[in-house]
Amino acid sequence: MSASRRSVPTLPIELLRDAVGREVARLSLRGAAKAISVSPNGLRNFLNGSAPRSATRTKLERWLATQDRPSRPPGVGQLVRLLSELSADLSPQQTEQLGRAITALLADAYQTRRLASPRWVQDLLRHYEPRRGKSSSEVA
Repeated sequence: MSASRRSVPTLPIELLRDAVGREVARLSLRGAAKAISVSPNGLRNFLNGSAPRSATRTKLERWLATQDRPSRPPGVGQLVRLLSELSADLSPQQTEQLGRAITALLADAYQTRRLASPRWVQDLLRHYEPRRGKSSSEVA
């Protein structure tokens, strides 16, 4: 595999489809297809569920990587909901522990790079602070 192909991470197909769909909604199907260098029908078929060839998938991932980032930072609610979805098979206590661990990892990463934590990371730290009073395991 060439170095240029390895530089683009491979997303699970459903995540790729969702992310491309959101970007296409911001633009137009034809405009996005032209920018990606695929046919509008091919792009439409992909968004409707067809599996792309590997070359097309690479084009989609590269194009997605070049798109502007969201104009607003993630919110605590979005991150907590995502974490809840990702940890659906875990207990609420395990989900909360996972949230604390991920938040600590984020804060540590910013600190290691000597950068101030963005507000959304600070909000997550506050959200996952241990509660005063009874712990969740003591509540009936």
